[in-house]
Amino acid sequence: MRVVAAGHPLSGRALRARRVYRQWGRLWLVLGLPDGGVVSVEVADTDVLEMPVASAPSGTGTLSAEDARRLLGLLEACIARAATHAVMTAGEGGPR
Repeated sequence: MRVVAAGHPLSGRALRARRVYRQWGRLWLVLGLPDGGVVSVEVADTDVLEMPVASAPSGTGTLSAEDARRLLGLLEACIARAATHAVMTAGEGGPR
């Protein structure tokens, strides 16, 4: 995506968006800089809402309902395993 706000120091620069968050009632993007740093920019100062939405042709690159249920089950199992591990290691006092 590209920063398009005329007065912004990064105006005209194409950068990769890493994540989005809401703060002070506005949407912000965390953008990766070429030097490896990051910067937050308001969504309104970018062209991200003007970009076309990518979509896969029907039947390719998407999950079926059954695949989605299976993936959800795997995620739930991972969360349960992580929670069990956290409880078991909580009394160990951290790394030695």
